[in-house]
Amino acid sequence: MGKVLLVGKGKLYKSVKDSIQAIHTDIRNVETVDYDEEWFKPTRNQNVFYEKIRDPHQYNSVYLFPHSLLDGMKLVKLFSQFKPFRLFVVTCNHQNSNLYKKMGADFVIFSKPDGYSYNWLLTSES
Repeated sequence: MGKVLLVGKGKLYKSVKDSIQAIHTDIRNVETVDYDEEWFKPTRNQNVFYEKIRDPHQYNSVYLFPHSLLDGMKLVKLFSQFKPFRLFVVTCNHQNSNLYKKMGADFVIFSKPDGYSYNWLLTSES
């Protein structure tokens, strides 16, 4: 499995992060980052982003867990700049999947917080 980055905020993101940390003892290939609205400010987004992410090209897959549609759009736009990794958006709302794909997401995954296993994040070939 390649290196995986999880970026998010909110209940769904916390549920995934907690599930992975509770079930797996070896999560060396998984990094989690809580995003900050500072990333979206034009004058600061690159500096604040690089402080947290360091080298976005090191990841095989990036999973975005936006807290809102606006945050999701901004995150996809920001991470699309650094592809060759596969970019996933994980959301509770299926209505925005076409928008995320048009903006650069490779896949949109629908999920709900709590009560689900997120083992596929660590076992899928990325």
